[in-house]
Amino acid sequence: MRCERRQLHCLHGEVFVIDADWVAALASIGFTRDTDWATFAGDVLISKSLEVTRCYRSDLDDGRSVYVKRYVYPYARWREFWLRPAKSAIECWAYSRLQALGIPTLKVVAFAERRRLAALGGGCIVTEGIPDTIDLETFARTVWCRWPRSERRDSARRIAERLLRQARTAHEGGFFHHDLKWRNLLIATDGDPDSLVWIDAPRASRMRLRQRRGVITDLSGLARVALSLFSRTERMRFLRSYLGASAGREERKRLFRAVQRHLSRRMPVPLELDYVD
Repeated sequence: MRCERRQLHCLHGEVFVIDADWVAALASIGFTRDTDWATFAGDVLISKSLEVTRCYRSDLDDGRSVYVKRYVYPYARWREFWLRPAKSAIECWAYSRLQALGIPTLKVVAFAERRRLAALGGGCIVTEGIPDTIDLETFARTVWCRWPRSERRDSARRIAERLLRQARTAHEGGFFHHDLKWRNLLIATDGDPDSLVWIDAPRASRMRLRQRRGVITDLSGLARVALSLFSRTERMRFLRSYLGASAGREERKRLFRAVQRHLSRRMPVPLELDYVD
């Protein structure tokens, strides 16, 4: 299922679409066109916010899984997204855009949006689960840190090169994630860089002006955990993968300092790892 534009999907009423190839599979977990998606609860609650967001995982009989994320707004907050795209709509567009850019991401299998006189009551997005993956921060904390030092160094270099080249591709295509933190990246438990997947993009946008600001925001998101794991020299070296071999040292230093200034506004909590050596 593709969403070609970052936009409202209705002004009044409801849009509810299920990928034709997934109708039967979703029906097996009780998710159909007759379902009130705003109250749907899957097998496992994965995450939630205080009063708006719930994300559930449901396991299918054939071994696959789906994630149902729903945003349901109390009446007092309906004006918050008046004539503005819903977060679920932005995510749907973001995944379509990333796919078009050749960056691995989630597959959308269902989507819904509900409005009253252009005020947003709720939205829902259903994506296919990716087996045998964990988020990059969990990978660093539970897998990567247990490897020998030489293996950690080689793995970090390969992952950073792949990830920063993906970021450059996204930015050159005008796409900015705006929440590109390690928890919003999936990777296989063996650390294969080819398995990197971008997820959770309800803030994504396509910027034609002020792209430098989007670059700094995304790179700062990646740097929040990197500060705890890598030296200044290593982080400078990683920027070469983003800027390309033609970029000079001064250009890398300017970008590095800009990221550092952005991070200094709210310094991240250090990530403590239990290294084997």
